[in-house]
Amino acid sequence: MTDGGEPPAGAAGPPIGVDGAAQRGRRALNPLSVAGNLEYDRVLFFSDAVFAIAITLLVVDIRVPAVVANAAQELSKSETKILSFVISFLVIGLFWMGHHRLFRYITALDRTLIFLNLLFLGTIAFLPYPTALLFAGNTRQPAAPVFYASCVAAAGLLELAVWLYATRAKGLVPASVSPAYRRYELAQLLPTPVVFGLSIPVAFVAPGVAPFTWILLVPIGRLLPRIMRVKQTPHAADN
Repeated sequence: MTDGGEPPAGAAGPPIGVDGAAQRGRRALNPLSVAGNLEYDRVLFFSDAVFAIAITLLVVDIRVPAVVANAAQELSKSETKILSFVISFLVIGLFWMGHHRLFRYITALDRTLIFLNLLFLGTIAFLPYPTALLFAGNTRQPAAPVFYASCVAAAGLLELAVWLYATRAKGLVPASVSPAYRRYELAQLLPTPVVFGLSIPVAFVAPGVAPFTWILLVPIGRLLPRIMRVKQTPHAADN
């Protein structure tokens, strides 16, 4: 999920898409669909729709009464809901960016990958509920931040599972995507489940502090590209 910007030099620049020979090779492996086919596009369109609906549902809980006597007071009453919306908008938005980035290089699908992607989308579709719960109750109680962090960590682990499976199954990611780039993407996906997972014990001790630990994703996302430039591996030759 972490948006680390451009991939590191040496690990970047795998060609988007595949040539005819590689595509025929994947057909021989009998994937369910390949990039450019209707079935492949339907999976991506459905994924984008789930993200869009989840983000839209975040704002449903922020309601304005039919009559507002004091706008400033109404804003003050809604500030926690607005804050929870902002946090989850950023979280879901970053998940979408990560998903979009991965599927630039996942150019074929099989049933297992579609199933893993569907599980991941299920966690995204569910996020509006823990978001509404996050600031709805007593902020001194750990249940809401623990539940929210658990849901986001689960989404991060499933997104990670999508990439790990795609890179290990035959024919789903072109051979031209170098091992260095595959490791870079793995490093991009790890911080989300790690940071949110580690915030769970923090929430039990200091529920009000736990949400601030999630900000660690920002500096991690900035540092990763620099760290990954230490070792550079040339991309594999096209097959």
